[in-house]
Amino acid sequence: MPAAQKAVYFYAHSFLSEDDLTFTNRERLLTASHFKQVFDRPTKLSSEAFTVLSRENTLGISRLGIVVTKRNVKRSVDRNLIRRIIRESFRLNKAQLPAKDFVVIFKRPIKNMQRDKIRHQLINLWNRAAEP
Repeated sequence: MPAAQKAVYFYAHSFLSEDDLTFTNRERLLTASHFKQVFDRPTKLSSEAFTVLSRENTLGISRLGIVVTKRNVKRSVDRNLIRRIIRESFRLNKAQLPAKDFVVIFKRPIKNMQRDKIRHQLINLWNRAAEP
C-alpha cells in the first residue's frame, strides 16, 4: 500500500467507527428510477475526468451511483478499476458528505490518467460537495 494511501487509511480510522468505512447496498443507487431522480434536476460539479451529479434525498444518508461507459474506457479491467477507485473514495469521504444521492460519471479515456490523479480529483469533488 502506498504511503499516501496508508496515511488516508489511518487518518480515517482515527475518528470513524468501523461502520463508517463500509459501503453497503443501502448506500448504492441500484435501480434506474434512483438514477433518473438524480438525472432529472441535478447539482453539477466537475473536474477534468469526472462529473458528479447530486440531488437531495430524504433517507438521511449519502448514496452513490457510478457511470463508466465502454465508449470512454474500452477495457473492462480499466472500467472496473475506475469503479473500485470511485467506491473507495466515496467510502472514505462519506462521513463529511450531506444526505444526497451522487452519480459519478467518468467522462474521458484513462490512457494517460494516473491513479493518484484520479483519486486527487475525486477528493476535491467530495470536498466541494460537502460545502454548504
